[in-house]
Amino acid sequence: MQPQWNRSSPVARIRSAAFLVALVVAGAACSGTGSAGSRLGAAPLGHRARPAEAASSSQAFVDSIGVNVHFGDANDPYGQQPQRIAALIAKLGVHHLRDGTFPGEANLCALDQAYAANGVFFDFIVSPGEADSQLSQWQACSQPAADAYEGYNEYDLSGDPNWVADLQAAQQQIWSFARGVPALVTGPALTTESAYGEVGPVPANEGNMHDYFAGRNPGTPGWGGTDGFGTYGSMAYDIAIAQQTTGGAPMWATETGYGDQPGTPYYVPPATKMRYTLRTMLLHWNAGVARTYVYELLDEGGGSFGSYGLVDAATQPKPAFYAVSALLAHLASKNATSADLNYQLEAGSSIDHTLLAKSAAHFVLAVWQEVPEWDPNTDQPLPVYPQPVSVSFPNAPRKLSITTFSDAGLPATQRVPPQTTLNLNVDGGVTLVDIVP
Repeated sequence: MQPQWNRSSPVARIRSAAFLVALVVAGAACSGTGSAGSRLGAAPLGHRARPAEAASSSQAFVDSIGVNVHFGDANDPYGQQPQRIAALIAKLGVHHLRDGTFPGEANLCALDQAYAANGVFFDFIVSPGEADSQLSQWQACSQPAADAYEGYNEYDLSGDPNWVADLQAAQQQIWSFARGVPALVTGPALTTESAYGEVGPVPANEGNMHDYFAGRNPGTPGWGGTDGFGTYGSMAYDIAIAQQTTGGAPMWATETGYGDQPGTPYYVPPATKMRYTLRTMLLHWNAGVARTYVYELLDEGGGSFGSYGLVDAATQPKPAFYAVSALLAHLASKNATSADLNYQLEAGSSIDHTLLAKSAAHFVLAVWQEVPEWDPNTDQPLPVYPQPVSVSFPNAPRKLSITTFSDAGLPATQRVPPQTTLNLNVDGGVTLVDIVP
């Protein structure tokens, strides 16, 4: 896994130049299933007043989140403490893992089957050179664990002089194989705009991007040159370049995350990592990214990516782990659906939001400032000053509560009296407002 330092502003996001704008958020089209691939989950600031905003299913959001694992690493906690790892994944609350295929490794087949029995499924990355017989062996051994089979990972860095032709042929092989499983096929993740262009269209159900922000906030407008795909470094740019291989297919971010070890490239403090991780998930959802796999579950030693884990090498959770776990638990609901909410959000241009529905009568508004709080060039904090946000309703909701996250990633919830206007002071942390009309 290599960094592709290009990320940020969600697709179709519009920023208002005014410091305060009145917004009656509304109306972005939402699919009947609430899937991220077919709608923008938040109305951009500056929209004209409309009667309601379409909230997507909170459970669909929960189901969009996964995490990268390396179960084949026998000498670290993945191999040495599988029960501890399973407990952490259960506590995290994700239903999707990303890992490799391991033909002939019966113990890993059994492990993956155990996860599938508990509702956790895999995006399996196919290794270069794996034959159909090996894939068939792995599928037979691990079934029904496969969510999807994914093309070669960052193969443009392989050193193969014929990498384009070999990758194209492999993707066709994976497509033909997966149709017989059946399983979804994820396109290959590449590291540059030109690499995606060289490969061109390939058969896949989902596009694939590695969405890293080089220590910047996930809403960064970018920090490189601008071309027809957008500004290098922005989320919109990453989506656009990856679409060169898969067109309008739903996009998956199979890797995204932050390191937190001082002295490593583009690290951020653990509390910043926690806030940026939650915001990445929400911004991906707003941008129509259908699946987000955090890189990764466990710290695995040195190098630039050695501290990207949600838990450390001793399997102790970091703030980001606690916050992701709490967010997913807060939003999980068997009654989740898409629904409309009449409300008005008055906020400054730095404020972003996502509206989700736990049921037709229970909404969760996530709101935050999408601003940087860390300078990756100086490794110094940047001030983030709380900004006023006003949330108004035609009639006072029956129930209101506010949940915030501490620097340790721990949630704190406060019930507030029913009122027609709720005034908040919002910083870079995600604030959740539960609304029962």
